[in-house]
Amino acid sequence: MTDTAPDARRLITGMGAALVDLFADVQDTELEALGSPKASMSLIEPDQSAALQTSVSVHTHQPGGSAANSVAGIASLGLATGFIGKVSDDALGQVFCQAFQQLNVAFPSRPETDLPTGHCLVLVTPDAERTMHTVLGASVTTSSKDLDEAVLAQTGLFFAEGYIWDSPSARQAFLDAAERVRAQGGKVGFSLADGFCVTRHHADFMSLLDSHIDILLANETEIAALFGSQDPVGLAPHFAAHNLLGAVTYGADGAVVFEGATTHKIAAQKVEDIVDLTGAGDQFAAGFLAGLHRGHAPEIAGKMGIIAASQVIQQFGPRPQTDVGAQLKAQGLAL
Repeated sequence: MTDTAPDARRLITGMGAALVDLFADVQDTELEALGSPKASMSLIEPDQSAALQTSVSVHTHQPGGSAANSVAGIASLGLATGFIGKVSDDALGQVFCQAFQQLNVAFPSRPETDLPTGHCLVLVTPDAERTMHTVLGASVTTSSKDLDEAVLAQTGLFFAEGYIWDSPSARQAFLDAAERVRAQGGKVGFSLADGFCVTRHHADFMSLLDSHIDILLANETEIAALFGSQDPVGLAPHFAAHNLLGAVTYGADGAVVFEGATTHKIAAQKVEDIVDLTGAGDQFAAGFLAGLHRGHAPEIAGKMGIIAASQVIQQFGPRPQTDVGAQLKAQGLAL
C-alpha cells in the first residue's frame, strides 16, 4: 500500500500539456449545432479551432492544462512544485510561463519547436459544464530531453495526466521520469483525464497500474471506462488487485477514496452558486495530492480535495483565485 508519510524531498512535480484556455459561454442548442458532445474533450487542429472561434464569443483566456492547473493549485497552497511540459516562444507561451513564475513553480521549459503553444477552447453551458476542444500544439513535442535532472532529483511526488499518452515522445518522458522518481523512493500519481482518452489507451493504462503508478485519480466516467464500473463497491477489488491508493470524484455526490479494498466516502460541500465546473477535478487533485504529500491520511487528503474543488467552481476559470489554504485551515485541515 502507498506510504503516506511526508517525503523528505520538497517538490510535487506535474507533467502534462502546457495549454492556454480560451473561454466562451454557449447555450446547449449552440453546442449541439457545433456537433460537440457535452462535457467531452476532443483533439482538433489549429484551423478547426479557428473555425470554431468564429461561431462563439471568446471572452477571456487563462493558462490551463489539467496537470498544470493542479500544480498551480498546489503551489497556491504554499507547497514547492515543478512542472514538465512544452510551450513555444510565442505570446501564449509567455502567458503560460509568466503564470508559473508568479507562483514560483520550477518550469525549465525549452521552447525548441516550430509549433504554436497549445490552447483549449472551453465552451461553458448554463449548467456550468464545460466542453473542451484542444489544440495540442507544442505540447506534443515534450520528450525525455525536456526532463530536468535537478527538478527530478528533488521530486518526492510526481504525477501526470492521461492526455500525455496522445504523444509518443511525452509518453516515453513520463515513463522515464516515473522510473527515476520511484527509484529514489518517491511516489507516482496518474490522472485518467478523460473517458475518451481512457478508451483510446485502455491497454496501456491497465499495464501502467502494476508498473509505474502508486496513486490513481479519476471521475466516475473515466473509472468506468477503465474498470467497467463506477460503483465504489465494484471498484474496490480493482484498486486492491493493483495495490493502488486512489480517489474517484462523483460530482455533487462527493468522492470516494480507495486504500486498496478499503473505501472512504467523502461528502461534497454545499455550494450555493456554481459558476464554472472547469478545473474542479484538477483542484480536487491539487488538494488530495498536497494532503498526501504532507503526510495526511488518505481520507483527510480526500476532504482537502473536496474543499479545493468546491472553491474553484465558485469562480470562473480552472485555477484558484481565493485563499484555499485559509479555507482548509478554517476547517481544521491546515497543511
